[in-house]
Amino acid sequence: MSVARPRLAVVTPVHWKAFMGGAQYQIKCLLHFLRTLERYDIHYLARRVPADHELDGYSIHRIGDGRALPRIGYVADAPDLYRALRTIRPDVIYQRIGCAYTGIAAHFARRSGCGLVWHAANDTDVQPGLKVERNFVRQRLERTLLSHGIRHADRTITQTEQQARLLLENFGRRPDAVIANFHPLPDEMRALDEPLRIVWIANFKRAKQPEAFLRLANSLRGLEGVQFVMIGAPASGEGEAQWNDALRQQIASLPNLTHLGQLSQAEVNSQLAGAYAFVNTSVYEGFPNTFIQAWLREVPVVSLTVNPDDILDRAAVGIHARTEQGLTDAVRRLVEDRTLHDQLARNAGEHAREFHSMKNAQRLAQVIDSALAPRRVRP
Repeated sequence: MSVARPRLAVVTPVHWKAFMGGAQYQIKCLLHFLRTLERYDIHYLARRVPADHELDGYSIHRIGDGRALPRIGYVADAPDLYRALRTIRPDVIYQRIGCAYTGIAAHFARRSGCGLVWHAANDTDVQPGLKVERNFVRQRLERTLLSHGIRHADRTITQTEQQARLLLENFGRRPDAVIANFHPLPDEMRALDEPLRIVWIANFKRAKQPEAFLRLANSLRGLEGVQFVMIGAPASGEGEAQWNDALRQQIASLPNLTHLGQLSQAEVNSQLAGAYAFVNTSVYEGFPNTFIQAWLREVPVVSLTVNPDDILDRAAVGIHARTEQGLTDAVRRLVEDRTLHDQLARNAGEHAREFHSMKNAQRLAQVIDSALAPRRVRP
């Protein structure tokens, strides 16, 4: 008697071919690893998906109408998502990016007997009230269903020990695993560009604070042989056109600043391979993929606020600036002190290869496997 492969449903708002963010890239890396194992029949469920419904050996299912976030939030997709799960009949669900989908998936899992693995994608997922938006009703619905999902998931995973503490404080449970983000080893050769390039990478969002990078470039206009580079798409959403226009005008006014726009993952990595330093100005993150991309290419990180598990200080892979003046001082110091720069660069490469390799994908796959109770495996 042959044994059918168990069915894995990946539930998240966006497929990476529709929009590439950090969480989407991590899911992409995970699925690439799982496909090599040929262990699961994989189904990808998301609101925003590419046109192809069969991609790289797994099925894609569009939830909802495929457009941007509904006015009342992802709870609007509850009937569609529930129907899709009932049709697929998964043996285990992997859900990433905390939202109403988390609660809907938990409700289905408890009623159907399948396992649910929930994976935090950002500090805001485990810190209620941190992310405040103008639509109060939508925020309340999203947080309520997210909370329900976290409390009833079979397995929970966090990216950092800090997220693990927040999960315990705010939801009364410890994660089943703390697994750092992972990336494949780079193909690019490391070769510093001239002039020295200080790179900022993010899609323009208010929480990413691109204005702080503009102020940094302006404050260091007198630094010879240095060029500041921004990579990322303009802001999307309600009321952001005026903000985009203001940013474009400021960028155009700075002779030492270049904006390359949105690039593919390969193009971003190519830019990093020749960069001198990477700057992050976000208010909050989970564990930024861009940190790992930079470290793997021996590029030190200078971060205004984000410092997951104090890694910049603890592993000496960059500088935690804390203030905008500190950010200016740190970048100037790296440019003027090549010995410090090169030591941080070496530390960064060694740390990333040791703690952020694809070995972490194997650990994540083991957690997903553990959510498959014997009675859930179909003969």
